[in-house]
Amino acid sequence: MARTPVLDLGECTDCEGCLTVCPSVFQRNDTMGYIEVAECAEYPEKEIQEAISICPRGCIRWEDET
Repeated sequence: MARTPVLDLGECTDCEGCLTVCPSVFQRNDTMGYIEVAECAEYPEKEIQEAISICPRGCIRWEDET
């Protein structure tokens, strides 16, 4: 089953750790002023797991696609 990373913007402190670890998935939306998840055909699990593990607020998680 495919999974998608989800970022809880309400918890995000904008530390930019996810941008550093996985810039192909986590990107800054300069217009709106927040970090967002890019739409990808496949997500690099190892890099996203690292972003999840370093997130100080625990605001990144996997969500199963239905």
